[in-house]
Amino acid sequence: LAAGIGAVLPDGIEATPGATVPQESTDDLDAQFLDMLTTPLTAFAGVALLVATFSIYNTFSIIVAQRTRQAALLRALGAKRSQVLRSVVVEAVLVGLVASAVGVAAGVGIAGLLKLLFDAAGFSLPAGGIVVTTGTVLAGIVVGLLVTLAAGIAPAVRASRVAPLAALREVAVERTSPSPARMVTGGLLAVAGVGLTLAGALSSGDALPVVALGAVVMVVAAVAAGPLAARPAAALLGAPVARLRGMTGGLARENAMRNPRRSASTASALMVGIAVVTVFTVFAASLRASTEDAIDRSFAGDLVVTAGAFGDAGLSPQLATEAAARPEVADAVGVGAGFAEVDGSPKQVSIADPVALDDVLDIEVTGGDLADLGEDSVAVSTTTAESHDWAVGDAVPLTFADGRTDDLTLAATYDGGEVASTIGGYLVPRTVWAPHAVQDVDSVVLVTAADGVAVSEARRAVEDVAAAYGSPDVDDREQFADTMTSGVDMLLTVVYALLALAIVIALMGIANTLSLSIHERTRELGLLRAVGETRAQVRAMVRWESVGIATFRTAGGTGLGV
Repeated sequence: LAAGIGAVLPDGIEATPGATVPQESTDDLDAQFLDMLTTPLTAFAGVALLVATFSIYNTFSIIVAQRTRQAALLRALGAKRSQVLRSVVVEAVLVGLVASAVGVAAGVGIAGLLKLLFDAAGFSLPAGGIVVTTGTVLAGIVVGLLVTLAAGIAPAVRASRVAPLAALREVAVERTSPSPARMVTGGLLAVAGVGLTLAGALSSGDALPVVALGAVVMVVAAVAAGPLAARPAAALLGAPVARLRGMTGGLARENAMRNPRRSASTASALMVGIAVVTVFTVFAASLRASTEDAIDRSFAGDLVVTAGAFGDAGLSPQLATEAAARPEVADAVGVGAGFAEVDGSPKQVSIADPVALDDVLDIEVTGGDLADLGEDSVAVSTTTAESHDWAVGDAVPLTFADGRTDDLTLAATYDGGEVASTIGGYLVPRTVWAPHAVQDVDSVVLVTAADGVAVSEARRAVEDVAAAYGSPDVDDREQFADTMTSGVDMLLTVVYALLALAIVIALMGIANTLSLSIHERTRELGLLRAVGETRAQVRAMVRWESVGIATFRTAGGTGLGV
């Protein structure tokens, strides 16, 4: 039966046996849902792992510094550098294996909680139970192991370079000031990163690869050059604390200043996390401002009618006709949306009366004339024309939903920058679309109030007309801009929730590093207690030290993100 029906269907339309429809629908839903879900989650997992790498590196660096005498004693007893190196690497492997196994188990548990959350919300996703594959377990363990090894290699190399005579020292000696090589490298990377970013931003071509490379280089430069700014930053940020908290604040300031390398590396993870949060915040704010600016510059009307909750159903073209007939309304133009094939690829097209649309929407014509659009013509954006090497007067083959292909004349081109969100890359006159459409519907109606008529009065008139068509939403310019940017706000909320994990990991890294640092200062803290410092003062000293370090890297991460 399916084969018989398929023989009379147009190209691109297939008949499917009913028994296979549920499985095909499920597969399509899974593919679309998982593609949408896994891509951002994988990106955020990468950010979380990058942040965790800094914390692991700091921890191993401090542990290796604390074991300087132990490593020197092993060397004095005959241990080779390779043996000391292997001992730290094996330790990193063991830590990575245990932590990765715990992480996989925790991930499975969180997946179960998410399923319960979906069930409670009325969405049975997934419909069955939680599936844990061998690949999932192996991927988690391998990634965790590689990250731990990558973070532990540099401290392991430093441990292997400890001289045997270091065993004679009373305490471990750790370099506190940045090396000249780090200073030069950080400076050169900073210059290169800024240069690449500006070059990409000012480029007229595909700027994304250049800007992305510049951003990565700037992150590396900020990490490498962090110790250079740590001491002056700690001194500046700690000055108010020293004045307000007396000796306790002064000690906290000195503790943050005395080891710039550690102060910078302690909160490097926080800097990266804050930078990523700032990137999304600035980008979302810029996108929102660009959308609002585009509406202000391209939309000359006063009201926009949209289908609201019934957006998929569309609006009857008769709504625009009746609204335009009201004395309070000067113009009401419906804009429909549909699909047509171009060179075998489906493209979304906008359907409207081009001349009337130009009265309410600032369509910047770059070639030809919209008045020339008749029953056998089409208008496209300049970008679309360039991508297909079309010029005004060329034939544009469009295959419609009924299977017919018409060679339409390209009558005009327009700048799609400002109006892209409304009409996209293809503008087809309604007289061209109607013969091929099963049902002609509008997606929006753009309305201009008559001269001397207040927007509120015109809005009431349009709402009266719209009441007979399901009472669609009638928004003014400001409300329309909010609707257009609401998706950005929703996306930003999800981003913040996910990036909160990276910030939590960064804060755990700061706590971990400070804890190890406190362990190193046991004798110093005991001496302070012996000369009269109270326990509350010790706690305040450590607190203010952590605040100074975190503030330093938060400011750096914000600047880097911008």
